[in-house]
Amino acid sequence: STKWVEESLDLRSLDTGDRGAAGPAADGRVRREVDVEVDGKRFSVAAWIPEAGAASEAATGTRPGSPRRSARGPAEVGGGSSEVTVPMQGTIVKVLVEVGDSVEAGDPVVVLEAMKMENNVLADRPGTVSEIRVEVGDSVGGGDTVAVIA
Repeated sequence: STKWVEESLDLRSLDTGDRGAAGPAADGRVRREVDVEVDGKRFSVAAWIPEAGAASEAATGTRPGSPRRSARGPAEVGGGSSEVTVPMQGTIVKVLVEVGDSVEAGDPVVVLEAMKMENNVLADRPGTVSEIRVEVGDSVGGGDTVAVIA
């Protein structure tokens, strides 16, 4: 993932002392300089580390001001959106359903190639495919609707 550092890496426990401290940014983060080692070489790196809300971050796993994101996966039965959308920009390499097909929550609808990886785009709810808005080879942007489930 290209957002692993931003979304997954917990930098709050870094012991940075006051070296490289800067005033807080508008979103409550503070710039700190830390030394890191990569393949036996040391580098000085600047990182924006959350200062406020450490307790809430630990409880929720999110940064202050950042939207909670959920993985694209099956929703509760009866829930979910009727529109199947892609999570990121890419190219449609397979359309796995046809209009009239029945799908369950979590069934793959299309395969999206993004960053040289194939990603299944899943139905959020059970139902019948009423519309397919893409074909193999189409370029799509994050959030684009690829199918509709009635």
